[in-house]
Amino acid sequence: MPANFTEQRIKKIFKIAESNVKEKIDLILLKNGTEPHLDLSFFYITGLEAGLFEGCALASYPDGETRVYTSKLEEQSALKGKDRFQVITFKDRDHLAKMLKKDLARSSNGFSIGINSNELTHKNFEDLKKLYPKAKFVDVSSAIVMARMVKDDQEIAAIKQAAQIASKAFPKLLDFLKDGITEYKVSAFLNATMQDLGAQGPSFDTIVAFGENSAEPHYSPRDVKLRKGYFALFDYGAKFRRYCSDITRTVVYGKASKQQREIYQIVREANQLGIDASRVGVKAGEIHQKVSRFIDTTKYKGRFIHSTGHTVGLAVHDGAVIHPAFKGTIEENMVFTIEPGIYIPGLGGVRIEDDIVIRKNKAEVLTTAPKELIEV
Repeated sequence: MPANFTEQRIKKIFKIAESNVKEKIDLILLKNGTEPHLDLSFFYITGLEAGLFEGCALASYPDGETRVYTSKLEEQSALKGKDRFQVITFKDRDHLAKMLKKDLARSSNGFSIGINSNELTHKNFEDLKKLYPKAKFVDVSSAIVMARMVKDDQEIAAIKQAAQIASKAFPKLLDFLKDGITEYKVSAFLNATMQDLGAQGPSFDTIVAFGENSAEPHYSPRDVKLRKGYFALFDYGAKFRRYCSDITRTVVYGKASKQQREIYQIVREANQLGIDASRVGVKAGEIHQKVSRFIDTTKYKGRFIHSTGHTVGLAVHDGAVIHPAFKGTIEENMVFTIEPGIYIPGLGGVRIEDDIVIRKNKAEVLTTAPKELIEV
């Protein structure tokens, strides 16, 4: 099989996995359930942009050889990657089980099979144990997470395009705002606008929060109407070639009060501080501590209530957080968010979020929507 990104990504996972678990792994087997229980690493390895692949499987070997087991429903989508992996079509679940047992028969006799326990349902795991009763199953999920955190050029290009689509939607959003418009309507407008600009769709459920609702970081839009003097917070992202972006901008509808300006300026400075602190070799926890300590030097101590960011990729939360809870070190070509915020119950909140990719000497900001305080 010629060198390609499928082969490269598989070899990367095996290298990390064998370093982590300290034992030989003979193959990695991924098994999809039904939506939403699909293993995004199936798409990371294959690079397939179309298709759902419910109930499908993937087997990869240390030399990069990969076999994709697909239903007839997804066969044409799978064949788009036939230059990178072998495509094997099954008729139904029983047929798939028979083929897996036959094709991977050697794995049932003391071989080690790597599984992605983060994404494998209990039912699918029990089925695999019945197929391979003598195999040793090894959890390689942490290796898969680590491999996916450091992006290749193809992944970065897709995320950059997703970030540009989301950024271009922002000025269109501002023009759409008016007295009495609901969070629901603005959310729908944002989603449609991103698709008009080339997105597959939103990368997660769009957050539109007016007034005191903006103090809830993971708020869900309702029929709340926009009024003068409200904070209006928009947290949204585009999906492009399965890869996600994630951006947050906060504006004031009408004239900003002194307190609103003060809060906004602190968050704006914290956002830049986090971006400037994001460098190769820095621990993720150190970035968060710089941002949170800065906010805590102000009168809004304790009102920054979440991590400074998270990795972004095929999933909008792609495996790690920019927080001391993640013990890892920042590496070149990691992509993650910087999103400090201040949240005041009863008043509202400000969050400013950017997607960045780590280069050799600095962080490149992928989201380009303006960040100065905007009074609409």
